[in-house]
Amino acid sequence: MTPPRLAVADVAAEFVEMRPGGVYWAVAAGSAPADLLGAGTLAAATDVREALLVTLGRTVEPLLALLQPDQGPARVRLFQRSHPGMQQALRSLPGDLPRASSAATALSIVQFPVAALDGWDDARLARWCQQLQQWAQRAGQVLLLLCHGEVATLAPRLLPLNRSCAGVAQLHPHRGALQLLLHYWANSHGVVAQRAFAVEAVGNQLQRIADDQTDAVSVAGDGGSDCDLFLAQADVLEGAPPLSSAWKLYDGWAGLMPAALRANEATVVLAINENAQVDALARLLHRLRRERGDALKLVVRELQPCLRYADERLLLQCGGSLVVPAHTPLPRLLTLLDAVQRQRWQGQLADDPEPLIRSHRPPPISGLVSVARFRQIAGERIDLDGSAVESAVLALQPVAGLRAEQTLQQLRIRRQGDVVCVYRGQVRLFLFGCRRDAIEQALSNLFRLPWRELFDGYQRLAEYDLASMNATGSDPETEPLPPPDTTPEAAPVQVATFAEPKPLRLGEDA
Repeated sequence: MTPPRLAVADVAAEFVEMRPGGVYWAVAAGSAPADLLGAGTLAAATDVREALLVTLGRTVEPLLALLQPDQGPARVRLFQRSHPGMQQALRSLPGDLPRASSAATALSIVQFPVAALDGWDDARLARWCQQLQQWAQRAGQVLLLLCHGEVATLAPRLLPLNRSCAGVAQLHPHRGALQLLLHYWANSHGVVAQRAFAVEAVGNQLQRIADDQTDAVSVAGDGGSDCDLFLAQADVLEGAPPLSSAWKLYDGWAGLMPAALRANEATVVLAINENAQVDALARLLHRLRRERGDALKLVVRELQPCLRYADERLLLQCGGSLVVPAHTPLPRLLTLLDAVQRQRWQGQLADDPEPLIRSHRPPPISGLVSVARFRQIAGERIDLDGSAVESAVLALQPVAGLRAEQTLQQLRIRRQGDVVCVYRGQVRLFLFGCRRDAIEQALSNLFRLPWRELFDGYQRLAEYDLASMNATGSDPETEPLPPPDTTPEAAPVQVATFAEPKPLRLGEDA
């Protein structure tokens, strides 16, 4: 007799056959694909004299409607239980199946929604599966449990039950089609694990899609069973409850990390709301990426505007998959999370995150500093640009009638590492971790008044500009700045000197 099998056309027998005495789970994202699996299994069981079909929470008609009159076993025993009684029926299944089947029954299919398992802890689920497996062995039957609904959290719970369950398969949407994911599957051909097939519904049956990228490929990592699971801090959803059973919410990083350290391909969403948390979060991301592999999706959501370019770059280099900016609406967040699904992290993880953290850390100072201090800070960070982060050193010339000191009254420096000085009537700014394309936005954030009303534009300074600073001993902390020369003859001189700075030989004293 041909053993019963999950009927998916063009899939080899070792991936779908079921052995007598085995309990198999097939968890589907909805009742429609579950019906296709159940009907296909019955249709392919032409050598079976008698089969048993049990449906809980719904009638048997939707599944039977997919069968042709000449398909399936010679006889099918039908049982169904309405929604109010399905949980009790599921609990009683180990005792009811022996009474419902006969000595001729070789295949039993039980279809039920995942909601019927509400309230079951892992220990209870394990005992129940063990009881079913003992009965299936005594009866020499194949028992197929078809579970449908929000099943993203169910498959991970089934993996430790491999002693009592011969196979666990998952059917879920993937890239506009369906994917049959075999977490493990044991039969007379041996045992296979972590195999995936792209499938589609053709008529009333499932058929494999020929796809070199997804057809029968090994799923990387130890698991892959949690690819549809979302582990997130509660703050990420802005007070909303879990969006589905696939979402698990935790309080803070401490509550989230134990679950994240057990995940393989889940999406882990961590929150950050102040800049002081960046270094600690980078270490957490690095640990998760190092211990759990490249298949884990690590997403950081900014709750308050606190991340600069350097911070985002650090988090991504330490293993982050995505950084979601503050004020991103919740629907947009869900779209971004969907975009990273089934992607692998492509970065090169450093052995130790500490050098990365140090190179991305801003100088431990901010605000108004002396010219000498400004030159020191900006010079050191410009030297690091090639290996760490891009920073901006700017010279801003006040408009006619304004002194540099007056423009500073409109300046609000709030980020650590941003420093300013007054040099030869100009305002010179060092903006740590500021990209070239973000300079004007940064200036708009720094000044209370529109910066274009205060300055005649800005100029980016290079290393030789910094080296020439303080060449005349001009330092606002040691000697007062003279009032600006507002005569028409003096203005062109200032601009010409600023546009064409005098070059200095290396090693010349400042």
